[in-house]
Amino acid sequence: MVWRDEARRVVAAAAAALAIGAGWCGSARAFDIKGLPGSTWGQASYEKADIAGPGVLGYVNQGIDWITLPGDLTLNTFAELRYRLREDNKEFYNGYGPVIGVELRRSPWHIGMDYYWERYPELSETSNRLQFYVSWFHDWDLKKR
Repeated sequence: MVWRDEARRVVAAAAAALAIGAGWCGSARAFDIKGLPGSTWGQASYEKADIAGPGVLGYVNQGIDWITLPGDLTLNTFAELRYRLREDNKEFYNGYGPVIGVELRRSPWHIGMDYYWERYPELSETSNRLQFYVSWFHDWDLKKR
């Protein structure tokens, strides 16, 4: 299946991103940086309605927290790999590519901008775009106080 070949390429690129992030750990001692936060998110699914079929999507992110500004705002730059692949109707869905960005963080908020070099392998097309965003994430456990 073609999407499996694409998935292998995405995994290889993610492994390379993690290796680069590990290399940053060594250079972190050379600068007075505040942290090297990284994250990953992914989802695998199967839709039986003959529209999507099996698929995966997600990202791998590695950043650098450069300084903490007044008000506990952290200045972060990052590199990321985003991907989404599925078996059916893949021409207009399958895409992946690198991202670079900068953001200000104060939990649970992230305000920033990124540039995404998205590739659509089935169409041999690209879409390069700048994006501004506000995002948030907060979790809880109603059983814990």
